[in-house]
Amino acid sequence: MTDTARPSEPRTSDAATIEKLVGPALVSRFHGLLRAARIYSPSNQTFQDQMWDLLRLVDQVMEGEVLLLAMGQCFYVNGVRIRADASQAAVFDALTVEFEQRKLGGVRFLEGLRSEELAVFLQLMLERPDGERAADLPAAAAAAGVVNVAAVTLAETESAGAETSAADEPPPQTERERTKQVFRQAVSGTRQAILHTARTGKPAMRRIKRVVQPIVDSVMKNEYSLIGLTAIKNHDEYTFAHCVNVSVLSVAMGHQLGLPRTTLANLGLAALLHDVGKLTVPPEVLGKPDQLSSEEWQLMERHPIEGVKIVARAPGLSTLSLDLLNVAFQHHLTEDGRGYPRLGRPCRLSAATRLVTVADCYDAMTAHRAYRSRPFTGYEALRLLLGPDRTRYDVAALWTLVRTVGLYPAGTLLMTNSGHLVISLSPNPEDMRRPFCRVLARPDGSMPPDAHPETWDPMPKDMTVSRVVSPEEFDGEIDRLIAA
Repeated sequence: MTDTARPSEPRTSDAATIEKLVGPALVSRFHGLLRAARIYSPSNQTFQDQMWDLLRLVDQVMEGEVLLLAMGQCFYVNGVRIRADASQAAVFDALTVEFEQRKLGGVRFLEGLRSEELAVFLQLMLERPDGERAADLPAAAAAAGVVNVAAVTLAETESAGAETSAADEPPPQTERERTKQVFRQAVSGTRQAILHTARTGKPAMRRIKRVVQPIVDSVMKNEYSLIGLTAIKNHDEYTFAHCVNVSVLSVAMGHQLGLPRTTLANLGLAALLHDVGKLTVPPEVLGKPDQLSSEEWQLMERHPIEGVKIVARAPGLSTLSLDLLNVAFQHHLTEDGRGYPRLGRPCRLSAATRLVTVADCYDAMTAHRAYRSRPFTGYEALRLLLGPDRTRYDVAALWTLVRTVGLYPAGTLLMTNSGHLVISLSPNPEDMRRPFCRVLARPDGSMPPDAHPETWDPMPKDMTVSRVVSPEEFDGEIDRLIAA
């Protein structure tokens, strides 16, 4: 990342190392460099020494980018909270004031940053000491050719707040609390990783791996409530939640097949990035509620090819790379040559692609669409995949999906032989016919209060499902019940 005249330190993403060592030093050094830039020219040795120290620290925690944010009385480096000890309090306060005066939230360092570029950015920042003048800092930096260091606006700081505050959440006490925390952090981390990819054109592999590892951990602990959370569709950030859903389902399907941990992690990464090529499709085409024109379809059908181009920019070549390339290119193809990109011949799909394709289609079918009054339920989606659409998919992958989400996927409304109305929350690996449920109404018509929900973990053995209840028969918010 930096000039080659000085050696760099080994890189680390370890939160404890960032919190105790690199983070405090980075905050102090950036403040010291701002002070030095006020006094010395960029060629001055004192300025150069401080510059090299800062670049060395940035290089240690570089994961495609390093994000230094000022939030409240603390700083965050790549989402890790940095607290000042007594000797650093004055420095932390002074740097906070520097950002506040300019109405900035922090600074972003990108891979490829060099000393000359950072010196220009610092000078531009110092020439704009207040919020009014600092408003044109991004434009001035771009005009000066500064691309690998950027000021972070207050709006960006607020959007990053959810991710940085994750470390401050109280420890979860139950499996369901744990999986909800894993899911929230996965969506937040995916948002940051995808936005980084859109900005740089290269996948942020270290950040994406940090998203996937807790998913693999949760699945390998048989925490099936994580699978149930993929049924929540009324999500503020469904674009990113869809990536997480497909990753969760794919990893869980791989676990059903007995795949080893490393293979599950690679599968989860490939699933998370399966649609990365859509970054090249205009948002108005992706979100168009009407039928696409032929020109728009051509753009859409190119996204697997564009995905391969983006994934290919990840460093190195490995089994993981091949999984990423295969899934990005093949996830809209069938083995008889249908789908896109149009090949005009049969195509042998990779094992990872077969699993991700089924997970992708299942999640997409259960999502909100402008041309449907409501999304398919998981139960309805399974019936379609196992019925009219089954010839498009690998039969083993379809059966593995059923084993993963159960006969009555999360969100399915069920009437039991006892007269209870319940909603499925997550699958029961011991018996697909008896999911984990929440009771919505008892046989006498009474309903458990929201403050004290009645759950079955799982449905009792002496009960059976008498029928599946249509959402039209139920006056309630299914997403809210799943998320509770």
